[in-house]
Amino acid sequence: MDDTSSRQQSPLITKVKALLMRAWRERWSDIQWGIQLKRVLSSFSQSGDTKELADILLQQALVGTHPNQLILSYVKQAVFSQVIPPSAAFRFIINFDDYSRPYCLLGLLDLAQDFASNLSFTSGLDNGITLSRNLQSLIHWLLLCMLKSLQKIHEHLQQEYVTVLDAAGNAVQKTLESATVRGLLYIARSEDIDTYRDLEQTEVNVRGTASQIPNDALPKMTRQNVGSTLKALSRIQELTLPSEPIFELPHLPLCPTVNTMAVMEAVLNPTNDVQPFVDQLFVIERLLKLSRSYIYCELFRACYMGLVDCKDYSGGQEELKWAAFTFLKLPQILHKISQQSPGQDFFAELEQGFDMLLNYVPMLDLTDVKLNCDCLMFLLTECKKLNLLSEIQQNRLLQRRSNESLKQRSSESSTTQPSASLILRAEPTVTSILKVQTLDADYSKNQEALLGVLCHMLSGKSFELILAAAAATGKLQSFAFKLIKFNEFAKRSALESNKGANTRALLFDISFLMLCHITQLYGTEIITNNAECMDSFFVQWALKCLPDEGKYKSTDSGLPSDPNEVDALLTQFTTGKDLRQGFVDWHEICINSPLAIQEVLFAWEHGAINVDKVKSILNYVKTKMCFLPVVICAWLCSYMNTLSEDARTKPLAMLQLLSQIGNPIDSESSRYYNERSHLMVTILNRMNNDILPSSKRSMGHQFILSNALPSDVMGETLKSVFYSGWLDLRSLHTLEQLLNLCGSDWFCDRLVHHMLQSNRCEDLTQALSLVYAITHIDPEHMTLSLLIHTIPSMLQSAEKQHLLTDPRGYTLAKLCVLCITSAQTAKVTQKDSSSYRRSRKRFRKEDLDLDDLEEMETRPVKKSKSMEPQITLDSEEFIFDIYTIKDEVESSPTIDTKDSLSKAIVSLFRLMMAIVKEGRTSPKTNFIISLVKESIKCGPKYSRFILQFMPPSMLSQLMKCVPGEFKNDHILHICDLSTRNGRKMAAKDICQNARYVQQE
Repeated sequence: MDDTSSRQQSPLITKVKALLMRAWRERWSDIQWGIQLKRVLSSFSQSGDTKELADILLQQALVGTHPNQLILSYVKQAVFSQVIPPSAAFRFIINFDDYSRPYCLLGLLDLAQDFASNLSFTSGLDNGITLSRNLQSLIHWLLLCMLKSLQKIHEHLQQEYVTVLDAAGNAVQKTLESATVRGLLYIARSEDIDTYRDLEQTEVNVRGTASQIPNDALPKMTRQNVGSTLKALSRIQELTLPSEPIFELPHLPLCPTVNTMAVMEAVLNPTNDVQPFVDQLFVIERLLKLSRSYIYCELFRACYMGLVDCKDYSGGQEELKWAAFTFLKLPQILHKISQQSPGQDFFAELEQGFDMLLNYVPMLDLTDVKLNCDCLMFLLTECKKLNLLSEIQQNRLLQRRSNESLKQRSSESSTTQPSASLILRAEPTVTSILKVQTLDADYSKNQEALLGVLCHMLSGKSFELILAAAAATGKLQSFAFKLIKFNEFAKRSALESNKGANTRALLFDISFLMLCHITQLYGTEIITNNAECMDSFFVQWALKCLPDEGKYKSTDSGLPSDPNEVDALLTQFTTGKDLRQGFVDWHEICINSPLAIQEVLFAWEHGAINVDKVKSILNYVKTKMCFLPVVICAWLCSYMNTLSEDARTKPLAMLQLLSQIGNPIDSESSRYYNERSHLMVTILNRMNNDILPSSKRSMGHQFILSNALPSDVMGETLKSVFYSGWLDLRSLHTLEQLLNLCGSDWFCDRLVHHMLQSNRCEDLTQALSLVYAITHIDPEHMTLSLLIHTIPSMLQSAEKQHLLTDPRGYTLAKLCVLCITSAQTAKVTQKDSSSYRRSRKRFRKEDLDLDDLEEMETRPVKKSKSMEPQITLDSEEFIFDIYTIKDEVESSPTIDTKDSLSKAIVSLFRLMMAIVKEGRTSPKTNFIISLVKESIKCGPKYSRFILQFMPPSMLSQLMKCVPGEFKNDHILHICDLSTRNGRKMAAKDICQNARYVQQE
């Protein structure tokens, strides 16, 4: 179109101008004008020129120094009757900058106030995002009017500008009374950043200029009006939800979540680095809104309760774990918290936590009596060593404890050393034995000295104490790596004397047994976290042969065996020839011995030899080198699990014979035999109890009886746990065995089912607190089972609808949010931390596949920078109404195909979207709403991870199903305002919500 044609007015504009002149001459009423205007517009099919009508009408109304009130009334009629979009009127108003005409300003201010305070958010003439930008520009223009008026008044008093100032202030306040307008303005802050910055600067200028005007130059009411206007502007920034906990625990005698997590960290994860546990404590603090002093007190109480429980339970290894956690690891946890809380008064909060602990006098007295020591003194001393408490604080707390204690003072000294003092004495021992002059010395030249050091560790409970102290202080890995080096050095004989060969053999034997015991107690991860050790013989044997976490290995280990060596070993076993004569490769004997015993077993089963011969062979095996029964039993345990019940008789008899301590037959075999054989029997007993069929296990380690149904065992266990409100050791081990036996899907199903049995909110809260903590046995897999298996089965089953009825429904939603947050935190910590953390190797039978997602809508976020295979949820068939504007170039979330947690959340949201689209209100709908609301409570840091996968149209569908359920504050926290599409959806939903939410 050329310039001449562009200056030509459209027929519609010409027609409207003529109609306006006639209306002005004949003084039509507003209604008459509206009727005639609609008749004119109806005769034109094109409606694009209607936006210019506001400019035409307002230009005609503002000719001269005073506005034409009749035409202004026509403008109001056209806007309120939805003939002219409000944005067109706003555009003219905000572009008016002739501040020398105060009466015209007053006319526009009146229009602005009427339009902004009486907006129709459902007309469809303006979309929400355009309206939000116009409203922000309008507020800015109103502030400019106030600023110019103040400047005029400051220069020389003009009464009409006082009126303009009042009118502009009233217009701002009236506009901001609408909750919908405030929500749109909040969106506009991110949508039009430049205008918002100008608005902020103008606000500052208004405040500054008003303060410079003398009191007598500005009426008191006007000055108050300016102050009220500026205060009203702050309401735009206050659209934040109140900080609420996911659930509250004031009615409970203790915090089950902190208590249970401390139990699992002390008993199940003794070698974990402190950082993952600290991160989970921070998650609990934020989600449950707990004070630091309360968390500290609950940690101390959990330790005291655990120390008493392990004494009543069985003592031994559990007692050492609790003592190491309480007196060695807990101070490290507190120290890590202090390092990551620079803005808080850590010392005062910790002292307050101890003060709260001292209120539980009977518990403290009972613990001191059970452990035969002053536990508080030991704990305070360790905290003081790390500068967590001052000497003054320590003395005050000890004095209060002494004054309030009710325990009887006994004059008789007990001969039993308390585990607390033993573990504290073991900690410096660990440090000393790892020094250069001991284990780091040249062991090729000091084999006898090294052998003496290692054997000295095996005397009494020394080795168990050293391991517990090393695990709690993070030194166990270093100790294990040194043992692997010793074992690797001693696995092959060299050109040396018989005495040297015997010493090397004993060094191999002892180091092998020590490593087996460490691996059994703390998992294979403790020896596989160093790339330098992965090719060592023991690591390869442990990975392929040693049963781990209740799982037996293949009888065909894949390690290279030699038939000639097997025959030679078989000859030695049957003739009693000394194994240590000549050059011996001990690692080859480890590989070939099980195959030799297999020949013995087959010969016994076929009647080629009798039981006495078998006993003779096995007695020879276990009295020479103690590692031989271990490698043979490892094979026998795996072999037995491949046999039927009837075929297990003879292998089981061999296991029992090997597990008995024999008598050494020569002087060389008797060196340190008691220490070696004791450790051997300990290893064999643990192996048998972990691997053998349940009917053959020792009752001391059998928590699930062979004739009991797992569902019944879990039901009784959870009933006891929910009743007592905390997790004792027996229940913890029972639940762990059930998880290993039945898998995370079954375990999660039963856990959730028992949690939702109660009808009382108080009982549900306690059960939720306990169940959430129990999921930390394996947070990643438990969360996946919850999201992929348990929740979908409840949403899709009509028989389980009653479990989604409130208060059960929102309790389950809380559990989902808590588990997702903890699982994500655990993944981030494990990814970012280079320190060792024991993982639980449980594999799901099926994984989530995103290749066949149908009708999936997701929120756009930034693309991942990962180079791994990616799947985006944009697809040609996924056409959404919010993505129809062609200038939008945003993508849907990019999902890492290897991130199971993200895929699980996507799958759950897809299912929930299908339910919401049905348009029917049901307990399922209430659960979905609760899940979204509880996600918001987590705060932006955690909620954004969950809600980024929420389909954009899902919120609108929920608002249609349950009108008025979501407030504008909820919408602004659900939608991602950092993205264009997120702001569009937020504006659209806020406008949709205007008909439901009561305006404040």
